[in-house]
Amino acid sequence: MDLSIIEKAEIQTLQSRLSAIQAIEGNPMGVHQLVKGQTSAFAVKNIPGPAFNTVRGLSEDDIPYLEEIIAFYEKHAINFRFEITPMNSSESLFRALTDKGYYHSGFHASFNGGSEEEKGQICQPDIEVCHLKRDDFDLFASIYVNGFGLPSFIQNDIKQNNEVLFDVAGWQFYVAYVKGIPVGVAVLFVQEEIATLAAAATLPEYRGRGVQSTLIQKRIQDAFEKGAKNITSEAAFGSASHRNMERVGLKLAYTKALWSKF
Repeated sequence: MDLSIIEKAEIQTLQSRLSAIQAIEGNPMGVHQLVKGQTSAFAVKNIPGPAFNTVRGLSEDDIPYLEEIIAFYEKHAINFRFEITPMNSSESLFRALTDKGYYHSGFHASFNGGSEEEKGQICQPDIEVCHLKRDDFDLFASIYVNGFGLPSFIQNDIKQNNEVLFDVAGWQFYVAYVKGIPVGVAVLFVQEEIATLAAAATLPEYRGRGVQSTLIQKRIQDAFEKGAKNITSEAAFGSASHRNMERVGLKLAYTKALWSKF
């Protein structure tokens, strides 16, 4: 498999999601995007943290754009990080980032699977996975907030930022039930025969019972049914999500180098 497909999928997923959020009247989340060469810079003023405030696709070919990319974030007063794949890594790029005041702060894992035979079978009979309905985004946001331990005041924003994707081509939302109780949520995005297993969360009291593994398997099955030929995802290296990906047959493709401001 051409590993550049994985980063392409990550960029496409962010572009689709953030373009829909940016199109909300008045752009309340403060979404901004910049493309220079092969590099995509994403910024969301009102959703702090690295998930959406990130630079993807940067290689030594786009070093001439570094100042403009950094100025883009400074203009909006947003902290961000560079995510550099092994394919785009080079001594000249790392020296340029260091010269601009950035340092290698960590790693993030990217996964892939390209064979329909790897999709596995859902083997948790007490877990039922359903497609989320249009009127269920309050439920989605509640599980998401509680699953990640986020402050409750952002729940409405999470609802809005996902609900806006309901009618956008390629997006599908899921909710997992244990004995009729909604306990987990997940998201799938499919575009150009590439499927991305996007955000997912489980209520803390239901972890360790196979909820996320089941949601991963269901999304993989649906992705192949939708014509996907490659499955991609990402997670913190060595995390529970990392282990869940490998448990259902996805393989670690590479780790990205994360670069942050000194």
